[in-house]
Amino acid sequence: MFGQKFEYNDELKCCPFCKGVSWLAHVEFKDGSTWFNIQCSKCNAGWMENYETKEEAVKAWNKRK
Repeated sequence: MFGQKFEYNDELKCCPFCKGVSWLAHVEFKDGSTWFNIQCSKCNAGWMENYETKEEAVKAWNKRK
C-alpha cells in the first residue's frame, strides 16, 4: 500500500451501529490503482467491499435501511 487518507464527507450518514461519524477512506497503491471505502471513526465498522469512486462508496453506505 502506498498511502491511505481519511476525509470527512458531509454526504455520509452516521454509522448504523454506534451513530459515530463516518469517514471516507481513499487508498492509493504504488501501481497506480486506487479504491474508496467508508469506515466509522468511533467503532471502525465499514464495508467489506471497495469502490472505484467516492460517489459509489457514499451511495453504498447511505443506501442501507
